[in-house]
Amino acid sequence: MFDSYPPKSVVVGVDGSQAAIRAARWAVDEVAGTDVPLRLLYVARTDPGAGPLEDRAALAAAEEVVHEAYDAVEALGRPVKVETEVLDGEPVPTLIAASRSTGLLCVGDTGAAQHPEGWLGSTARGLAQAAHCSVAIVRGGRDGADTSDRRWIVACVDGSPEDVDVLDLALNEALRRHARLRVVTERQPDGAPGGGGAGVILDPHLVRCLDGYPDVHVDTAVLRGPFRDYLAEHAAFIQLVMVGAVRTAEVRQLLGPDGAPALRGSDFSLLIVGPERPGR
Repeated sequence: MFDSYPPKSVVVGVDGSQAAIRAARWAVDEVAGTDVPLRLLYVARTDPGAGPLEDRAALAAAEEVVHEAYDAVEALGRPVKVETEVLDGEPVPTLIAASRSTGLLCVGDTGAAQHPEGWLGSTARGLAQAAHCSVAIVRGGRDGADTSDRRWIVACVDGSPEDVDVLDLALNEALRRHARLRVVTERQPDGAPGGGGAGVILDPHLVRCLDGYPDVHVDTAVLRGPFRDYLAEHAAFIQLVMVGAVRTAEVRQLLGPDGAPALRGSDFSLLIVGPERPGR
């Protein structure tokens, strides 16, 4: 079913909500000015007992949803190749299947406003945990294409080989969104060489990544406790958090039940960087 997906497309799940529109607009920066298509994907549940009239009405409603998202993207006036598609199935399994053939899957999430017991909805959590590519969960009340947002992008790294991908993508995000980048890492032994901040060591590969982006303002910070607590403390200054999917401890902190009390009051977006990503 998904063989037709270009291998480096960016897929946005749309469902008629303003959160999904926000995700589509946020994703424009990922593909604007490139040959990578932005695919707006609506997943419709078919009623087995429905007749032809009901089926046609459901299809018309689905097409209206994707056209609304299309119009929202076009209204930005950016050079973007936009594609739309309606598929039959359950949203989460269908989006997970689509993630096999894309570098980035974007979905909107209404956050604590709609999930009083958590900070992410079940659909967003399910995709973040099971997708086969990077997953962006776009939140907050700000326009997803608002380039005036000067809050930080935060990338969590620990010097592992996968961190090169995380940091490289974070630098690209910061450059595209005209944002400052804060690289957060675990505390290192006192007196160790390297740096960018007291007690911070960056792997030479990571340092080379930083050297390639002289126009991005980068600083570093040291974790002195759980990652989720750091994010909760600085939430007002953060627009996007990025962490590698292989960093299971941090991902569990963010997506598990312990993350909800700390992060319920935040509105930053979350990007879980998977094994496939845009530009690879």
